[in-house]
Amino acid sequence: MDGLGVALARFAAMRPPEPPPSGGDDANKVWYLRRNRLFLEATEAGVVSSEHLFTMCEMPRGMRVFDQGDTTRVVYVVKRGAVRIARETADGKDVTVALLGAGDFFGEETLFDDRPRTTVAVVVEDALLCTVRADDLFALLSRDPALAFNVAKLLSGRLDDARATMEDLAYARVGDRILHLYRKLAAEHGCAVAGGTRVDLRLTHADVASLVGSTRETVSVEIAKLVDAGRLRLDRRAVIVPPEGPS
Repeated sequence: MDGLGVALARFAAMRPPEPPPSGGDDANKVWYLRRNRLFLEATEAGVVSSEHLFTMCEMPRGMRVFDQGDTTRVVYVVKRGAVRIARETADGKDVTVALLGAGDFFGEETLFDDRPRTTVAVVVEDALLCTVRADDLFALLSRDPALAFNVAKLLSGRLDDARATMEDLAYARVGDRILHLYRKLAAEHGCAVAGGTRVDLRLTHADVASLVGSTRETVSVEIAKLVDAGRLRLDRRAVIVPPEGPS
């Protein structure tokens, strides 16, 4: 399995298997926290005793969670929706470096460093987030080795993803990288429709180019080729990913 295939499997595993319980905000918060990779193998009592540190907030598509240069020391846990992480270059370009979905967290650099943020976080699909002060989360990790180990595993997984992506960039053709990207997005953010999985994330061709290591012009040409070959379908601003055929 190639690097983006590994990421696809990991994204698919993030999806919660059932809807949250009806009830108060605290009940829903505990339900979401228990299903986050940060709390894997944590006891029910451990999650309940920690939930008061987290605050749930809903953010609409297009809202900026934080800006490059922001000095707030807050960590964010994605419960629902999607968040784009980008870096603004010196010449004013906006380069997408990651798309995060349910089960991910971001802003963790503030756990270990007081420097201003080096990225921008923007909601690209209406999101439900949990926020926690970096100092509170650091204290929690210091008291609970299992949670600290989870964070270490998550950060290690991101390094593995980065290495795998570098291999894809070196060896895979641009069209294949685009197709793998949309399969990954379909697994995390898609909804089943006739003939495939619909991805409603509003990614520009420049966004896709940033994620696959190409140019906007090349991405536009390669997406047109994938559509002509029936490997992707366009439905207005959405992309429909057909099921994979036998390998």
